[in-house]
Amino acid sequence: MLIPFALLFACGPGGDSAEGPTWHSDVSPALQGQCTRCHAPGGQGAGDFTTPEAVAALAPAMIEAIQSGRMPPPVSDPDCQDYLGSEHLAPDPTLATLIQTWLDAGAPEGDPALAPVVEPVTEQLTNPDVVVTMTAPYTPTYQSARDPGNEYRCFVMEHGQTEDFYLRRMAPVIDQRSIVHHALLFTVADDDVPDHDVAMGWDCIDDAFVGGDGYESVLSGYGMVGAWGPGAVPVELTDGYGFRVTPEMKLVIQIHYYQSDDTDGVADQSGWAFEVWDEPVLPVLIGPFGVFDFRIPAGDANYTADTSIQLPLPITIHGVFPHMHVLGTSYSAEVTAPDGEVTCLTRSDRWDFHNQLTYTYREPVEVESDSVVSLRCSWDNSAENPNQLNDEPKEVRYGERTDEEMCYAFSYVSLGN
Repeated sequence: MLIPFALLFACGPGGDSAEGPTWHSDVSPALQGQCTRCHAPGGQGAGDFTTPEAVAALAPAMIEAIQSGRMPPPVSDPDCQDYLGSEHLAPDPTLATLIQTWLDAGAPEGDPALAPVVEPVTEQLTNPDVVVTMTAPYTPTYQSARDPGNEYRCFVMEHGQTEDFYLRRMAPVIDQRSIVHHALLFTVADDDVPDHDVAMGWDCIDDAFVGGDGYESVLSGYGMVGAWGPGAVPVELTDGYGFRVTPEMKLVIQIHYYQSDDTDGVADQSGWAFEVWDEPVLPVLIGPFGVFDFRIPAGDANYTADTSIQLPLPITIHGVFPHMHVLGTSYSAEVTAPDGEVTCLTRSDRWDFHNQLTYTYREPVEVESDSVVSLRCSWDNSAENPNQLNDEPKEVRYGERTDEEMCYAFSYVSLGN
């Protein structure tokens, strides 16, 4: 259950008085919990929410954005399945009232010595054990006529380890946020890496390693390991579990670069950071569970597609990464046990292409053999959709490109339970 920030801070030991909220005791801690991971100097979001002067000036716009539901950006419902960071990522219904009450009182700063300690929300690992990066900076050229202003590029990142190691926590190191839309990380067999210039990488819009040759490849340990979009927090696996990486495995990063008016000539050298287990642990894999055979009719404002699979063996699910493109509106995934009991895995009635997160469960979900896992996605392909990429809507099918669509619930799983 989420504890409303207004209640937490107004009633907590940091409160200045019973007369109303102050910046240091109430408003700043609430914003640190919900907003400043993006709305801070150098962040992805517009505006700086770290000073009382800036917030007082921006407060009317902030309140409108919160009350309309545009901010904070939509995430998976923690009442479906709670996950690490949900207290920071899921909307706090009292935040707008807190800001308005503080503003009506004259935006008092209060006593900084009475400010409660708030653990910062970070997208990075503080002390990683292993860091891998692209071999050299790369400058996107955006030459594809099929994808103007976009480039999907893959690079091998050498990890330099001579023995197996197991990833327990991971987070990307994004070099140039102004041009990196999202990044994926894969473990790849050497034979599956195409010939390429090491520094330049290769165009991989049609050759991502999502599942490799299917589930046989995934079960062998190859396939997607991580995903990042703006606002994402590090992935942290439960004690005793980790992604196994062997010396012969290649770590490949796929980056979606996007062009804007002031980013021509910008060079990027991103990578990934890991905390690792000292001893072998039970291996975790990512299962590419998705819907592929859909056709979204032109003009359809509420098209839905779904799929399901019956599991031949028991598994434990540690988290999920939902993924659609710009026309997506909602998603849900659940598991139905042989006795009919239904467990929600992830759910949101709102989707934001620019806020794609991995949700690591606080408690892994154990799934029995013969259970049925189901996935459903909905899209708005109407002319009224503000995210519509076509002047006139057209039929949209499955594909890697932004003007195509996807429906995935990439699932972090281990075999057995």
